[in-house]
Amino acid sequence: MGAVRPAPRMRPVELDEEDDRPSAVVRSARDHAAAAGGPGGPDAPDAHRAERRWWPWGAGALAVVVGAAAVATGVTERAARERADVFAALPGVVRPLERPPVERWRTAADGPTPVLDAAGALVTVSGADGRWVVRSSDPATGTTRWEVPVVDQAGSGFESVAVACVAGEGGSGHLLCAWTEPDVVYGTPGGSTNYVPPTHVVALAGADGTQRGAWEVEGSVLGIQRHEDDVVVATGLNDRHVLVERRDGTDGTVRWSWTSPVPLVDNGGVRAVPKLVAGGDVVALMANSTTVLDARTGVVLEAGPAGQQILVAGLPDGGFATWEAVFGGTLRDADGTVRARVPGLPRPVVGDSSVDALVIDVGNRAVAVRADDGTVVWRLPTSMSPVAVAHGVVVMAGEASVGAVDGADGRLLWEQELVAVQYIAPLTDGLHVLAPEPDGADGFDLVARGLRDGVEAWRVELPSDLRQLTAIDGRVVARTSTEVIVLA
Repeated sequence: MGAVRPAPRMRPVELDEEDDRPSAVVRSARDHAAAAGGPGGPDAPDAHRAERRWWPWGAGALAVVVGAAAVATGVTERAARERADVFAALPGVVRPLERPPVERWRTAADGPTPVLDAAGALVTVSGADGRWVVRSSDPATGTTRWEVPVVDQAGSGFESVAVACVAGEGGSGHLLCAWTEPDVVYGTPGGSTNYVPPTHVVALAGADGTQRGAWEVEGSVLGIQRHEDDVVVATGLNDRHVLVERRDGTDGTVRWSWTSPVPLVDNGGVRAVPKLVAGGDVVALMANSTTVLDARTGVVLEAGPAGQQILVAGLPDGGFATWEAVFGGTLRDADGTVRARVPGLPRPVVGDSSVDALVIDVGNRAVAVRADDGTVVWRLPTSMSPVAVAHGVVVMAGEASVGAVDGADGRLLWEQELVAVQYIAPLTDGLHVLAPEPDGADGFDLVARGLRDGVEAWRVELPSDLRQLTAIDGRVVARTSTEVIVLA
């Protein structure tokens, strides 16, 4: 039984209606005098002097308050702009959008690499007018900064020509553009010659389009990957071996080379054509077997057995990861030293560095691991895959869904099912997840949903033949089969 609280007691209290505080006495006397029209009234000189003494002080205090509020507002707005500038400078993200974007400009682009980010400009590659042209445009206005005709389209009786360009990491360095010289097309099977046309490479300055160099690769090019200001080229030789070289991007000088110890090119067409894949500071030649090479030195880091492919991915700290069917995923240092075994291959994501863990898509779940030792941080059952990171949130996308996960503990913040399957990855502006969602009528809408709550903020119409959605210079760039459209 709880303690009994004592009942209140009644005590006699003496009420004094006079306030004996000095200030109260003064006010009372002044009020009585004012009522009587005496010397203390509102027309008294002392009263006017008191009002005159109070007014400047009050006005000054009000001015100080207003000024302080204006300064605070200015500081807050300036800090917000600075944060927006820092976020927008990251590759693959959009400047924070507080209102729906509108179309600013559009231009033709129909090459294998139709749109690039280079030297603070938006670079497009187009062959629409019978000539392949590389054009640099101001991202905000679409004003042409420079354009360079690279090569004419092939005429009748020749194979087609397609120009592909690649910019340096983060839009720096020269633009490197490559195309294979067209061969003659014959009307009868087996009528072609043994001539293998060369592949041309031209280096263009990103700032003004000036040609910095040109060179060519002899033989059948199987793949080209950029590394820093150079390129790594895989070429099929006459004896069916594969030659891999790192070459200077400007003049083609060979920096290192490696030749496969066994034939990898299958002239009969039974096996897949060897493929060159890049991941950070490593390149992998994937064929009947896979060899992983250090892109800086050409040293073999791993050589897989016949019949087994090895997938690679770069890590943010300069290491790399591999995946093999037998061993699963492996985190490695830059020299190939094994750090840890992990469930799968970490997915590349764009955005900031607010989530320390590497996020792995393991089919029916997402797993976050520490990059240094592979320790599992969290697991989440989901069919979605990570695509971006912003302010501690991992943006996720599936075939017919989009959502967000707390990067610290793996908690699903929200998930939105779409009306139809779509394979175009969403973007983020740090405030929203920007997803190209099917509108149910053979078209797309760009839908902005709150980054942490998934609440729809706005939607705008996208082209019905949308092929890709990307972010360049902090702007949304929509690509169709023939042009790019800039939204901001």
